[in-house]
Amino acid sequence: MDDLAGFLAELRPRLEAATAAGASGLVVASVVRARGSTPRKAGAHMLIDPVGGLAGTIGGGCGEAEVLGRAQKTLATGEPQLVEVRLLEEEGFESPSICGGVLDVFVERVGAEVGGIAAGDFFSAVEEAQASAALAVVTVLDGGREAPDRVGRKTLVDERGAQRFPLGVESLDALARDAAAEALARGRLVRSRPHGEDDPVVYAEPFAEPPELVVVGAGHVGAAVTEIAARSGFLVTVLDDRASFANPARLPDANRIVVGDPPARLRELEPRRDRHVVLVTRGHRLDAECLEVALAMDAAYLGMIGSRRRVRRIREWLLERGASAEALERLHAPIGLDIGAETPAEIAVSILGEVIAERRRALGRRRG
Repeated sequence: MDDLAGFLAELRPRLEAATAAGASGLVVASVVRARGSTPRKAGAHMLIDPVGGLAGTIGGGCGEAEVLGRAQKTLATGEPQLVEVRLLEEEGFESPSICGGVLDVFVERVGAEVGGIAAGDFFSAVEEAQASAALAVVTVLDGGREAPDRVGRKTLVDERGAQRFPLGVESLDALARDAAAEALARGRLVRSRPHGEDDPVVYAEPFAEPPELVVVGAGHVGAAVTEIAARSGFLVTVLDDRASFANPARLPDANRIVVGDPPARLRELEPRRDRHVVLVTRGHRLDAECLEVALAMDAAYLGMIGSRRRVRRIREWLLERGASAEALERLHAPIGLDIGAETPAEIAVSILGEVIAERRRALGRRRG
């Protein structure tokens, strides 16, 4: 789980289930800094659930095993820990590790409270704030000389600088607001840098909805794309005019299924910032009609299945209807990475590979 929204979406039901089962809570392990070659980067999360096992990973191997051991102590005592996990290759050729870096992992227990905030209040505040403004969740790693008792405490700061659940020490709250502003501006986790040994340290994570993938076409390829996309952290919307194909029994991983005329339903979708559109319908004409609508959408990715000849004919048809050549340049067609895919599952892998690559490149440009 690399994004805060996906992490919180997983955390809330697991926390409720653990509490209902009588557990004191569960443990969250978060990578707050990565140095050198590491399997995961800052922002990766893992849940250690005494009822439901593990969710997510911070990289596996001996490093993760060390964190799991520390998690048991945190679960028992409630005391958060900042764990340095060294992945340096000291074991020699036989070592299973292929990494040579260091991870700083913050290990904390969440239960009736999340970072010192009542769990219900925390999740409600996240929902309320996100509905009106971008939000960052700030966690204290080290309270410094002034606030040693604030380790693990959280506060929420939105893009306007409004703060919920202050930490109670003005210098610490000011640091939290500054870190939140930087995290929201850069679109990634920010860890403050202390100037001296006694300075406090916080990390701020920006909250954003998971990316959406709109799959137009619920045939064999569309179903395979839906499954893999859901497992890759996308919210998946599937559009098709055939209820026999577009239904929960056949598409259990879809977050939303819309049955109706695909071009019309595509046109009715509400605007969304991080939207990716994949056209894998059953027919040449239907692809063209959906593409005409999709070209007018502000999609982060737009791809269409089909042979080069089919794609060329559709481009020509759209240009004759007034589509701009510039808009058509955004189209990925034929869709997917060239991996020699043949089966629906292989084609889905090639499509998601391209979608993820484009998304990561865009995030890199935004953070640059």
